[in-house]
Amino acid sequence: MATRSVRVFITDARLSYPALDEPKETMAGNGDLKYQATFLIAPDNPCVAKIKDAIKQIAIAEYGDKAKAVVTNREKIPLKKGDDKENIPDGYAGMLYISAKSKNRPELRDANPKIRIIDKEEIREKFTAGYRVNAYVDLYPYAVRNSGGAIIKSGIAASLVSVQFAGYADAFSGVAKPAESEYPDCSAEAEASSAAAYAGYGAPTPAAPVNNSYPQAAPAPVGNGYPPVGNSYPQAQPAPVNNGYPQAAPTAPWSQAARPAEPPVADDGLPF
Repeated sequence: MATRSVRVFITDARLSYPALDEPKETMAGNGDLKYQATFLIAPDNPCVAKIKDAIKQIAIAEYGDKAKAVVTNREKIPLKKGDDKENIPDGYAGMLYISAKSKNRPELRDANPKIRIIDKEEIREKFTAGYRVNAYVDLYPYAVRNSGGAIIKSGIAASLVSVQFAGYADAFSGVAKPAESEYPDCSAEAEASSAAAYAGYGAPTPAAPVNNSYPQAAPAPVGNGYPPVGNSYPQAQPAPVNNGYPQAAPTAPWSQAARPAEPPVADDGLPF
């Protein structure tokens, strides 16, 4: 017997790979066009427990004694770990995420929920990858069958229902960022350490003397009675390395708003 979908409310998420102004082809590459979005959720967000509980409910009702195999297989459930992605995209490290799709255009609302957003330009402006959002998605069981009717793929997926703009944040680049180890250390400390390492390996080669045996061209006079430009003027000194200035405090990552304590979800014996 088919299981009805379970609607969950995702709060304090960050938006990734949005296609909310118009449908786009899905990753399946079969020409199927859908509205879609991925929601990045901090592991300590209270809505995570509710999402897990909904997944367990569907798995038990739909798959019975195979429920454990479903909820412990990340390929079969919509809640996934950002750290498991290959070439982790911007914003995914340390986060959980849910990707949701729909053939129907989702309802889009502003920070003031009474205001619906329907203009495509405003949709692209308000629902940029990296911005904060809330969303409603429906979790449901699915099964893909071959031409003979045999199930070749099954699990639990998420359908996109509604998204609310909740605030601006740093936009995601959408690509993986190089690791710290892939950059050279160009700090003043590193340069000083390098100079010290090479100290004593011979005196520096003296500069070639200037050939003063030839008459030097006199500098062109500057008009208005000003003295000619020469080398007797003090030379501009190179700008000092910015180590003597107070350093700006590191930008704190986008933080979650304080949340009220949530009642624990009843333990049904299924690991997650």
